[in-house]
Amino acid sequence: MELERVVPLNGRVMPYLWVTGVDTDEGLRRLRADPDVVESRALAEGRDGLLAGIDWHDSHPLLDALSGAGATCLRGVGGPEGWQFSLRFPTRDCLATCYRECSEDGVDLTVDRIHATSWSAEGGHDTVLTDVQRETLTTALERGYFSVPRSTTLQDLATEFDVSDTAISQRIRRGVARLLAAELSEG
Repeated sequence: MELERVVPLNGRVMPYLWVTGVDTDEGLRRLRADPDVVESRALAEGRDGLLAGIDWHDSHPLLDALSGAGATCLRGVGGPEGWQFSLRFPTRDCLATCYRECSEDGVDLTVDRIHATSWSAEGGHDTVLTDVQRETLTTALERGYFSVPRSTTLQDLATEFDVSDTAISQRIRRGVARLLAAELSEG
């Protein structure tokens, strides 16, 4: 199951789910068997599965904690082993409050990763790198370090930053690793 991405205008929480891998009747049967679901109905069927409308019970510890913390659900995928969510919280304190409330209410959850995000004027987001990593990667890109063939070397960059080529190499590897982890964890 995968949550349908929506912008809620009426306060409804996660009102749509895509159910894949089963036929419509089986998908609805499984949803209706969930104790947290009040009602489910088929809205559309396609090659990719069933789009179901869901009405949840008014009170659920996880949903209450997420709502109380001001969380936004970016993605949710569920299977036999449970749900995996990508969530955005206004602050780390809101995340901590949500986690504490879930723990107190017996909601079993694990936080796999925390990503700090800053917003640009263009409306996109950049995974937060250290200032040194950002400067190093920007310079490496501008000088052609990532071009084929390369227009600059580690030694050239090291000279420009007045550090060893090992230090530059580590900055680049760590910065690229952080960017890749952030990008690939979203998908």
